[in-house]
Amino acid sequence: MSMARACRAPSSYGSMRASRLLLPLLAWLVIGAGPDEPAPALAPSAGSAFERLDRGRVTRATVPAGTRMLAVYYGASWCGPCRAFVPELIAAYPRLRARGIEMLFVGDDASCAATLDYARTSRMPWLLLPCDRARHAVLRRLGGKALPGIVVLDRTGSPVANSWQADGNSMPRATLRRLLGSAPADR
Repeated sequence: MSMARACRAPSSYGSMRASRLLLPLLAWLVIGAGPDEPAPALAPSAGSAFERLDRGRVTRATVPAGTRMLAVYYGASWCGPCRAFVPELIAAYPRLRARGIEMLFVGDDASCAATLDYARTSRMPWLLLPCDRARHAVLRRLGGKALPGIVVLDRTGSPVANSWQADGNSMPRATLRRLLGSAPADR
């Protein structure tokens, strides 16, 4: 049985097909660009659109300069495979950053407090999506139903890799290997 079959996220909404329709809205909600002026998803002008933990304290954060791609990690505290996968992501994070890839955590817990507690307990060093249900819903639609999962977005916000397979299973370790390897991520 694959790791993904163990955790089916009850609030998952969509797939990569749906993401093509959501990109302008994603840019608008995540970056703050107007709906008529699409902005690059990784624009430094995003201000403090995200958060990061600094010694357990939540601080405002932006996508670091030089970031080429944003790897959106979907997980939840109630998901055993997610908790098992996070240490691998933490170990790989410095190599991802060296390749110009930043991580963004989108939690699938029932409350903002549970999501933040999961990030703290796991000691996630990457960006966190602030507690904003509208932005959360948009980013959540990019993912599949099984957790954990990863969707990789390029500078324009277009998905370039996805851990979810056509059968609904998620293969985040394979996606992580592609990001760390020399082979380009699958489209």
